[in-house]
Amino acid sequence: MTNYSSHAGHIQIMLGDLEGAPISSFEISRRIQERIPFVKEAEKFKIGAENRFGKPVSISILSKNLNELTHAKKFLKDGLLEIPTLKDIVDNDAAGKQEIRIKLKDKAYFLGLDHASISNQIRQGFFGGQVQRLQNGKDELRVWVRYPKEDRLNVGQLENMKIKTQKGIFFLKDLVDYHLERGPVNIRRFNSSREIRIDADLLDPYSPIPAIMEQIKNDIIKPMKLKYKGVSVLYQGQSKSGGESIEDMKNNFSIAFAVILLLLMLHFKSVSQSFIILLMIPLAWIGAIWGHGLEGIPISMLSAWGMVALSGVIINDAVVFLAKYNSLILEGNKVEEAAYNAGISRFRAIILTTITTSVGLYPLIFEKSFQAQFLKPMAASLAYGVFIGTALILLIFPPLILVLIRLKFYLYKTKFFINWFWIGEKPNIEEKNNEDLEIAIINKKRNIEIK
Repeated sequence: MTNYSSHAGHIQIMLGDLEGAPISSFEISRRIQERIPFVKEAEKFKIGAENRFGKPVSISILSKNLNELTHAKKFLKDGLLEIPTLKDIVDNDAAGKQEIRIKLKDKAYFLGLDHASISNQIRQGFFGGQVQRLQNGKDELRVWVRYPKEDRLNVGQLENMKIKTQKGIFFLKDLVDYHLERGPVNIRRFNSSREIRIDADLLDPYSPIPAIMEQIKNDIIKPMKLKYKGVSVLYQGQSKSGGESIEDMKNNFSIAFAVILLLLMLHFKSVSQSFIILLMIPLAWIGAIWGHGLEGIPISMLSAWGMVALSGVIINDAVVFLAKYNSLILEGNKVEEAAYNAGISRFRAIILTTITTSVGLYPLIFEKSFQAQFLKPMAASLAYGVFIGTALILLIFPPLILVLIRLKFYLYKTKFFINWFWIGEKPNIEEKNNEDLEIAIINKKRNIEIK
């Protein structure tokens, strides 16, 4: 147990053996929560496990108007309390010690006084003011003057304190009104505005956070902003770290996607064929999502990074299939025959590479050690994305090739009809079949013409 101060404490439980622990930290906190009822006397009371990525729900509200910020904090906390999936809703705006707040009367302003001048005289009387510094050899002595102890024992004596002004001496009670109020423990600022942060934990640690955050934004944050115009919002915790990771992933994936597309276009010398290969990536992502459901693993940022890696792996099957299809077209096969024979010819190679890849990742998926838990989402994305994605590719990719060549044929015919309408006379249309529009045949004819 750690004592932060006389009014606050913290108990931290550490598992001795993380590898062999028969219970998770989330389960420990849940059981403790069941045994300890809500402590009414406590201003803050929460039981939960720490997360390296921050709190599931962490929202900072900022404003230069302290009164507006305080009301916005209450509005936000009341809204979060109505969401049944959240617990331990706390803020960092803790109340501190009792303070004496003074408010100047009109008489004080008439005498030319302000808060600073009156507060300074009160401090000198009760705390003391330095009036002289004396040198005694190598030591320095400081002389402070203040009221005798019997004149500064209680707050009531404050009223009869005398304040010096240019017009004479007046009692403090004639110049100010005062009241007792608890001040803040600390003052946090961000971008020159006061900041208050509200945190909350999930009742079920495996609940999807994006859906909860979307509910908070629509049902609480939007009405709060409309009601309190001067309040702005920043999302902290897992939302902030997740947003930063997503931004990095978008940038890195965009570069990788552009490189993959460039390599495919250079190899096949076709934009359309490269495009249908890239269409296989979403199919693999569908398989990865299904795999998380089968294994009971929640989708996380590590899952998303696994899907990024999966994007470069899954297109291998489509590349092998399409390369064989193009070679069969060059051998004189019809489009339908080439698509069917390419599937028969490359079926064994595609299935073997898929099975070996998926099975090779299963030891990591079945691993129960603490360190493996961070890698399991990535392994599930790759294993199931490759396995299910390949099955979908074998079913969808051949018809997709046929749709592409049929679309090329209709575009070829449409181009001549547009020219006919624009020129006004019927052009001489060269009769072509589906095979003549394949990029492999077109490139072969170009090579012959060059020679």
